[in-house]
Amino acid sequence: MKTLGPGICVAGFLTAAGLLNAADWAGWRGKDGLGVSPDKDVPLEWSKERNVAWLRPLPGKGASSPVVVDGRVYVTAQTEDQGLHVLALEAATGAVAWDVEVGRGRLPSHDLHNMATPTPVSDGQRVWGLFGTGDLACLGVDGSVQWRRNLVKDFGPLKTNHGFGPSPVLEDGRLFVVRMHQGPESYVLALDARTGKDAWKTDRSYPAKDEGKDSYSTPILHRWGGRTELVVAGAEALDAYDPATGKRLWKLGGLNVPHPYGRTIAGPTAADGVIVAVASGFQNRGYTVAVKAGAQGEVPADGRLWTSTRFSTDCPTPVIVDGLLFSIRDDGMASCLDLRTGEARWQERLTSDNVKVSPVAAAGRVYFTTGQGNTIVVRAAPRLEVLARNPLNEYTVSTPAIANGRIFLPSNEALYCIGAKDAKSPKPSA
Repeated sequence: MKTLGPGICVAGFLTAAGLLNAADWAGWRGKDGLGVSPDKDVPLEWSKERNVAWLRPLPGKGASSPVVVDGRVYVTAQTEDQGLHVLALEAATGAVAWDVEVGRGRLPSHDLHNMATPTPVSDGQRVWGLFGTGDLACLGVDGSVQWRRNLVKDFGPLKTNHGFGPSPVLEDGRLFVVRMHQGPESYVLALDARTGKDAWKTDRSYPAKDEGKDSYSTPILHRWGGRTELVVAGAEALDAYDPATGKRLWKLGGLNVPHPYGRTIAGPTAADGVIVAVASGFQNRGYTVAVKAGAQGEVPADGRLWTSTRFSTDCPTPVIVDGLLFSIRDDGMASCLDLRTGEARWQERLTSDNVKVSPVAAAGRVYFTTGQGNTIVVRAAPRLEVLARNPLNEYTVSTPAIANGRIFLPSNEALYCIGAKDAKSPKPSA
């Protein structure tokens, strides 16, 4: 498909209804951002020579993750000429359905990533792509641009030490975006997903110091006790918002760290009425905290369920499976904590590779992917059992997606689809 320039906007929406199913992976870390797939038949072992259904070189690089919805894989990339691209691939074959440039440019960022760091999100009818330039676009399943805006132009310059990282979150017809930085205004923003117009905007300017104001983490949706909360971590605080109104429901502050690099990279996670956040684990000097769901207003320091100072990550977001919290530090040291008590079940160095990728889980397993694209699979259990070590040896900082019995693993070289070539995958909607 012909690339569309930054000034083109196509009106109208497709009427064909894309259907999300339980096996889709529709945004950052899948369902609600929690990193857990319901798939039971997921590949355990692979290499470049074995169990690769297809691989697809991409037109540029990005730290974003793929999303998989209704037979399509959506990815973002930035090309060498600074083009900001959203692509749709056929999940069954890897064939490119379309490649649309929605903007162009670059703002300052860390060398590990570029403007294609936020992960897109899709409801099966549309896909929304956000970039580190502030460019935000909604595209139909045919690649037509439904609307486009630039959040930097709308709300002022971004001032972080390392660029922009949070991904958009979709819920009940609204798109949620956060900005936490050293500039004059940090916020949580809700937009009408169909039109791109503001629904509400809540200030989130907390009095953290310097880099402590920066957050690169993505919110999660936490559903508990009949209530859905948008949970946000950053600026030395963990808090939650009503997705319908933007009202702040509760806040846990005081998550400062004993070092000058207090930025938040790992996102929050939750399960079984427990919400977990990481206070910057830079050089293993941070800590992990847990709070019970259902809080109201200011949560006192003694309202924490537990605090662990020994096993905290810096970049990777932990994942929860069957009452156990699994995480991996940037230095390759992985751990398993009891979700209710914070008690350590095991800690082991799984790799000597550097790790920026967040673990994901499926079929009673946890998949730890390293910065070299090598994946260590362990049983999701209170005793460590390594089930497989799968080498690709290609650089990546992108978290894989799991959908419909396949694993979609991006590297700087290509997007790999791991799984049998004849695996069934739903066809895209007409």
